[in-house]
Amino acid sequence: MIERLTRFVQLRWFYWFAVFAFRNFARYVYGLKIHDIEKVPMSGGLVVASNHISSLDPPVLGVSVPREIHYMAKKELFVNPWMRMLVLGLRAFPVDRSKSDMNAIKSAIRKLDDGLAVGIFAQGTRNSGDAKALDGAAFIAQRAGVPLLPAAIWREGRTFHVKFGDVLIPKGKSREEASLLTQELMQSIYGMIPDEP
Repeated sequence: MIERLTRFVQLRWFYWFAVFAFRNFARYVYGLKIHDIEKVPMSGGLVVASNHISSLDPPVLGVSVPREIHYMAKKELFVNPWMRMLVLGLRAFPVDRSKSDMNAIKSAIRKLDDGLAVGIFAQGTRNSGDAKALDGAAFIAQRAGVPLLPAAIWREGRTFHVKFGDVLIPKGKSREEASLLTQELMQSIYGMIPDEP
């Protein structure tokens, strides 16, 4: 039964119903505000990279991007069959965060080659904002030859804000260039977050 349900929730309508439901929930309960949505390219491969401040960030960012977005998600979410069914329906795919997971990287690049959007949290895990950014988002954008879209998430009281920056175009494919692109990405993200009063 679980296999049949898993195939069912992977149908296109389930994803967009979930987006519609959570977007309205987030607007009414958390006052979700989306800024500069016109900066999101609506076609072609795209890496969306953001900071990660809370467990609600994946759905909050997911409903803010006006196109289907596929997330790298920690492999532990795929252990329980019911949770696995849900995250697959929400277009997530597993990544082993304990190592450089080449399978996850190849999966991301295949999706980008197919013209899809892939979401990555630049620091790799949830944190208060002081964790060092990893080069994963920049590396994948480099390898796939697609734009990198910065997205900033922050809260003012209960209100969630999501703001999109100008796309960054990868130059070259060296590690040094990936590190420079990551620095540019994080400068863009932090530059969009207002200073605390």
